[in-house]
Amino acid sequence: MASDIRDNQETVSGSDHLISQVEHTLRLSRDHALDSVRSDGHWCGELKSNVTVTAEYIFLRQALGLDLEADRAAYCRYILSEQNCDGSWGLAPGYPGDVSTTTEAYLALKILGTSTDTPAMQRAQVFTLIAGGVARVRVFTRIFLATFGLFPWDAVPQLPVELILLPSSCPINIYTLASWARGTIAPLLIICHHRPVYALPDDYLDELWQNPTNKNVPYGSSFWELLSERDIPGLAFTVVDKLLYQLGGLRSIPLLRSYARRQCMKWILERQEPTGDWAGIFPPMHASVYAFMLEGYKLNDLPVRLGIQAIEKFAWEDEKGKRIQPCVSPVWDTALMSIGLCDAMSHDQQTLDHAITWIRNRQLLEARGDWRVYRPQLAPGGFSFEYENSHYPDVDDTAAIILAQVKHDARSVASDSVIAAATWILGMQNPDGGWAAFDVENDKLFLNKIPFSDMDSLCDTSCADITGRILEAFGLMMTHDSEKNGLSPMLRVACTRGVTYLASTQEDTGAWLGRWGCNYVYGTSHALCGLSYFVGYDERVTGLVSPALQWMKSKQNADGGWGESLLSYRSPDEQQHQQESTASQTAWALMGLLAHLSVTDAAIEHYLRRLCHDFTFRFDDVLDAAKLEGALARLMEIGDWGQMGARLRLNDDGRLEYHVPAEYTKTRPAFNFTTTEYGLRIGEHPLGSQLPKSGQDQSVLSPSPAVFAPLVRHPDSPRELADWIYSDRPQLHIHVAVFRDATLVTISYVHTLFDAIARTTGFGGREDEVPAFIPFEHDPLRTLGLDAPVKGYSNFGRVVRGVGLVVFGLRYLFELFWFREEEEHPIRLPGRCVDRLRETARKDLAAATPKGKEVPFVSEGDVVVAWWVRTMVTALNPGLDRTIMVMNVFNVWALFDEWFPTGGAGFIGNAFFYSYTLLVAGQALQDTKLGHVASRNRQALMEHRNREQVQAMTAIQRASFTRTPPVVGDANLLFMACTNQHKARYFELDFSAAVVSPGVPLSERPHALGRPSYINDIEHCRSYPTRNVVRIIGKDAAGDYWLLFKTRAGVWPAIHRQLMALLEMDK
Repeated sequence: MASDIRDNQETVSGSDHLISQVEHTLRLSRDHALDSVRSDGHWCGELKSNVTVTAEYIFLRQALGLDLEADRAAYCRYILSEQNCDGSWGLAPGYPGDVSTTTEAYLALKILGTSTDTPAMQRAQVFTLIAGGVARVRVFTRIFLATFGLFPWDAVPQLPVELILLPSSCPINIYTLASWARGTIAPLLIICHHRPVYALPDDYLDELWQNPTNKNVPYGSSFWELLSERDIPGLAFTVVDKLLYQLGGLRSIPLLRSYARRQCMKWILERQEPTGDWAGIFPPMHASVYAFMLEGYKLNDLPVRLGIQAIEKFAWEDEKGKRIQPCVSPVWDTALMSIGLCDAMSHDQQTLDHAITWIRNRQLLEARGDWRVYRPQLAPGGFSFEYENSHYPDVDDTAAIILAQVKHDARSVASDSVIAAATWILGMQNPDGGWAAFDVENDKLFLNKIPFSDMDSLCDTSCADITGRILEAFGLMMTHDSEKNGLSPMLRVACTRGVTYLASTQEDTGAWLGRWGCNYVYGTSHALCGLSYFVGYDERVTGLVSPALQWMKSKQNADGGWGESLLSYRSPDEQQHQQESTASQTAWALMGLLAHLSVTDAAIEHYLRRLCHDFTFRFDDVLDAAKLEGALARLMEIGDWGQMGARLRLNDDGRLEYHVPAEYTKTRPAFNFTTTEYGLRIGEHPLGSQLPKSGQDQSVLSPSPAVFAPLVRHPDSPRELADWIYSDRPQLHIHVAVFRDATLVTISYVHTLFDAIARTTGFGGREDEVPAFIPFEHDPLRTLGLDAPVKGYSNFGRVVRGVGLVVFGLRYLFELFWFREEEEHPIRLPGRCVDRLRETARKDLAAATPKGKEVPFVSEGDVVVAWWVRTMVTALNPGLDRTIMVMNVFNVWALFDEWFPTGGAGFIGNAFFYSYTLLVAGQALQDTKLGHVASRNRQALMEHRNREQVQAMTAIQRASFTRTPPVVGDANLLFMACTNQHKARYFELDFSAAVVSPGVPLSERPHALGRPSYINDIEHCRSYPTRNVVRIIGKDAAGDYWLLFKTRAGVWPAIHRQLMALLEMDK
């Protein structure tokens, strides 16, 4: 037992250390983000690539006679810094050396003047020759080499310019290619028509050829290989290529060719941005400059000059040297940074405001772009990845920007920007239910068999990562959408189809392939984030999520992180390619897991297990402790009540079990009962004198209930679940402290026994009134919510899910750890104050009720809750537009009389559920007469306290992986919880049969003989933090309400001031 406690303490200590590290890391990251923002409010980091982009820019400058000397050293330094130990250059970090990449890097270094005798160049030669030499390079590398006469043009596939003339209705045309391929191939048509050869010696690269005397090597599989493999598309394209070769690439049709060239150049020119960019990416920009020069343009002509300037803007230089980025990513970086800062609860609102404004100003709202070829009637509304790219908006970027805007301000869900973006995304959905990056129905995969297709990348098909992000964005929108804009029904239909797509593409392992991030970790993470909004809404989701979570957990490395090699794209058995952890892949994995699991998933226990109580009744009478013990012992002998002596155990599945002893003995009792007798009056005891009592003075806050633990608890009293499950301890421990004028009766119990407390303390000899015990093997609630539709829950549309739930959890944890000190104090609310507050609220409601309508009813409890809400909101001072979620507890015994025929009597367990009152902070503060908040609280109770709503809410809870109640509102909500225990009638508990003598004369007190005057409730929260909660203990004999407030320490002065103001007004 002692070792268990010590292990738990060490775990808590380690957890605190981890939290401290997380806080520190979060603070550093936030500071770095704020320090790196550009002056106009956006972010843009380096977009890394392999060395081919920089090498190909060097080829361009060499071909056009542009200066290379100024940056020669910087270019060389960068290229050499990327070389692998074996002399190669790879496609990406951690990827094996690639012969094409190595050849291009070698040629660029040689053009820059690097001697072939240097060790780096020698190692590159060895690697290239072992890999098959220049003969094994990809088609695009062949084209670059051919422009310098280092590869014969006849060894390059035919690319007739007439391709540009094929109409969009043709099965193969320029628009059936992916946007990135389309923008690059169009200028390549011109390059391959001209077949230029720029000045370099013919033998300039012969040292990389295995056989430099025969350079006219084939670029694809032979006819017979394709036939034997039954590759019909590849066979057809090879036949066409051979035919075009025999026809001289159609160059012998001069009128057609000249017309095609003009149309091709017109097509390219139409897509150049005013800044000189083409599609915002390097390959089409690079190739288009070649095309214009070959068509007779000069370096100073506007298209060429702007094009070269645009490429130079992609340059990035630091201590590693100078390189050219393949693209720039300001819109993407700013969107993701905004999402990150929102999730990290950044207090720099001005920075976020500027960032969101900067993004919104880049929305593409003109009817322009290749996407309109197949969606001519679709209204624009997308965003692109780069500074300038008006023709190719990006679906993934647009979804991320929706997330950024709605996370920043939930009201933006109804903004023109978000509605236009979502409408555009809806129109870009593919027939298979998924979404691609830039195009729609761009799925002609047979095009990858075209001879000039290098990496099976000529199509822009649906993918899981983009589809997942869109489901996340649409799910977040539907959470906040009031449906006034009419978009929600369309979003729901689209999301149902999106789930269908994910269901069809999930692999047997449970993972999804990721196209735009490496790889299965990325794809699975985004699919999980998107699906999290539809758990309970779509019955298929749970079956998709469960194996995905198991797969993700199985890929965690020993250091706690995740890492995945790009080799997973090459091999279907990617498990062997798990590699060292990276920050990005670990973050992706955690995003996916946290969208469905709690932050303590490794040790999930139902949250009720974490709550244990010491419930103390103060009697201003001397009670006979032996009589109390005897009455409880007799109760254990009646019917099945002896089962209360069951021991708690955890089974192999981590679930609680009741183990009932065959018999009870003195050494193995049904309950523990201890007594301490003090030979003095309670007012003479140092702690006893501070214990509140009827009519308690409120001018000074009463001590926290926990202060009295040494007085009300026995040294052996349990305080956490482990004290029960790792011992032979019965569930109940009763400790009686007897003074000369008072008695304190404390019941220590775990929260799973809660409903027993008000039902099993019948000490008075009235055995005929003891209800039948409902045995443990009978669970009245076992079928609750099994067949109920989750969408029947009135707050279903406002349930916080997915990343929103993660954000809420992080905000809540941040509150707990930023304001670590918390206090709990009892407050006595005089009955006459409650009466006056209720009367004021009723008058307020009457004044606001139209003539002839019934004035809304509010109870004393509603008014007490309303006063507590206003007091807490005033003290905590949240933003005026912040959502307040007040979670009220209610019991369901009366709702299901077929399950609880005795009104819940004799039921051991919990049968309480929740209603949610949603308010706005500003409204609560303005409601000085409490009518509005009290009425809203009553409405919520009436709305949720019925059979249908309880069934639907239970269905949602069952569908949740954590099996916890939903959070309703939005990710930025302020969580408040209220447990009104007044109906338990604790102050009416009658122990008069055990009274030995009165401690306070009956004439000097409002409560009857043997009735409690005060109740002290110590709550032990083990790894289940609670804050901003109130427990309404009940109404005492004087008519005063006793409340227990629990919140952060710093706001208690403000709470006490409001209490004193109320009392002063009453005077």
